[in-house]
Amino acid sequence: MNDAMKTVLKNHEKDKPHRYPRAVRALLSGLSLSLCAALCIYAVVEANTQTEELIKENESHSISKKIISLLPPEANTKGMVLTCYEVSNKNIGHNQKLFVAFKGPDILGYVMTYATSMGYSDPLIMISGFTHNKKIYKADIQFSQETPGLGDKVDRKHGNFLDMLNGYGLNDAKFDVKKNGGDFDYITGATITSRATVVATHNALKVLNSVELSRLKKCRVVN
Repeated sequence: MNDAMKTVLKNHEKDKPHRYPRAVRALLSGLSLSLCAALCIYAVVEANTQTEELIKENESHSISKKIISLLPPEANTKGMVLTCYEVSNKNIGHNQKLFVAFKGPDILGYVMTYATSMGYSDPLIMISGFTHNKKIYKADIQFSQETPGLGDKVDRKHGNFLDMLNGYGLNDAKFDVKKNGGDFDYITGATITSRATVVATHNALKVLNSVELSRLKKCRVVN
C-alpha cells in the first residue's frame, strides 16, 4: 500500500464519529427518557392545576350569583356587605353556610344552606333566602339526587312549586303537606320530596331564629 493510500485511510478513520461505550450510551438513553417523562408529568400537573383553578372560579361565580338571586330586593343595595358564617345543627346538617347581608349594623337579609335526609334519595340540600325579619323570600334546591321526572319536579328548573313557601315565617303555617294535615300542597308522584322540602325549610327557620351570630364562626365569602 503506497503512502497516499495510507494517508487517505488514516484521514478517513479520523472522520468516523466517536462511539461511546455501551454503558455510557445506556445511561444517556435513560437520562433522556427520564427528562421526557418529567416534562410530560409537569405538563399534565400544570394543566390540571390551571383547570382546577378555572373550575373553582366558575363554581365561585355560580355560587355568588345564586346567593345574590336569593336575597330580598332590599338587600341588593349599594354598601351591602355579605358575611358568611358556619352553621352545624342536627336538624339542617353539618358544615352548612349562613350568609348575612349587612349595611352598617343593620341586617338586610339572609341566605342559608340546609340539608335533609327525608327525601327519596339522600342527600337533598336546599339553599334559601330570607328577609331581615326571617320570613322566607325564596327557596331553591342546591343539590338533589331525586328521581328524574318525579322527585326532581320540585326543582325550579321544572316549575315554581317552591314559591308556595314565600312569605312564611316560623309560626305562620303548619309546615307539612296537606296529605299529612299541613298547609302546603305537594306534587303528585313526588309526595316524599315535596314534604322533605317543606319540613326542611321549617327546620331552617327554626335554626335561623335561634342562632346567635356572635357565637358563630365566620367563613370565607365567595366573591
